[in-house]
Amino acid sequence: MREPGLDGPPGALVELVDRRDQPLCWGLTDEGVIAVRVLGHGTAPASFDAWLKGRITAAARLRRALLGGDDTDAWRLVCGEGDGLSGLIVDRYGALAVLRLYGEAWAPHLDAIVGALVALPEITSVYQRFGVKRVDDREGGLALAGAEPDDLLVVREHGMKMIVRPKSGQKTGMFLDQREHRALVRKLSRGRDRAANLFGYTGGFSIAAVLGGARRVVTVDQAPAALADAREVFRLNGVDPDRHGFEQADAFAWRSAAPLDLLVVDPPTLARDKNAVAAAVSAYRNLHRALGPSVAPDGLLVSASCTARVSADRWLEAVAEGLGPTGPWSRLWSSTEPVDHPTDLVHVEGRYLKLAVLHRRPPA
Repeated sequence: MREPGLDGPPGALVELVDRRDQPLCWGLTDEGVIAVRVLGHGTAPASFDAWLKGRITAAARLRRALLGGDDTDAWRLVCGEGDGLSGLIVDRYGALAVLRLYGEAWAPHLDAIVGALVALPEITSVYQRFGVKRVDDREGGLALAGAEPDDLLVVREHGMKMIVRPKSGQKTGMFLDQREHRALVRKLSRGRDRAANLFGYTGGFSIAAVLGGARRVVTVDQAPAALADAREVFRLNGVDPDRHGFEQADAFAWRSAAPLDLLVVDPPTLARDKNAVAAAVSAYRNLHRALGPSVAPDGLLVSASCTARVSADRWLEAVAEGLGPTGPWSRLWSSTEPVDHPTDLVHVEGRYLKLAVLHRRPPA
């Protein structure tokens, strides 16, 4: 393969050819371990901006078809490799689009990205969120089109009202990838007396459990600000937070004072590089060994992992090893990323989210 000539700045449009100078693919030059972000096969389009607008428009059209409706107005609009736009993430919160660049290749094309987004009927404002070390490595963000977003927004998710903090919240403001799992927890909560949500953040799983029928839900998180937002989420949905529990604690050390009918465990990523994988597997094992006894016989444990470097099989194995000494368990359900977080079939690194619903069988 001929060297494509990568001495210029990131974001240059290049074509890769074989030894006979026949076109193989094309993409944008980048920095770091990814020299070229491949975007298509064959030759590059005559107008990259027009191609980019078409790709973003198609991604938005697919989301509208899959998720659009009066009860949901927040989803991932562009999902990097899964939409053929490696290194570009855009999330929709009502009329606001929040984007993050995971490759310097996209920086020279910001105007074209913004132009494509504001041309969508659902988007009136665009905000860039910083915080990617290899790209911008700073806090905060920048309004790129329309009005500066408020510090706190309220969106709809399957009829629930959810808090988003586009300027300071996790990722681009909230964990959109757990939307369908929150809906699942809402269904699983019917008739449950006692439930807990560990690593609760702003209480998405908690309010889902309450609205599903759980009589008392405890939300556990280390951050006081997150717990304050969780209480506000309860109020937004017409639920008195004082009838439930909100505990500032390390979820790894927390233990329930009484057996739980439903326990949700959704920790942050536990391995950011390959050297931390073994420690992450051990942490998952130990966490479930410690928490298994908190689930009452015939109770449910909803466990999730967003650690991409730990495969689904290895994670579930660690969960099983942890729960093993605590009694008989069955897996009822397994799930991965939702439809607005597509993954390219050959991009295995994009498969990061795992969730399992586990049932603690009553003793024989």
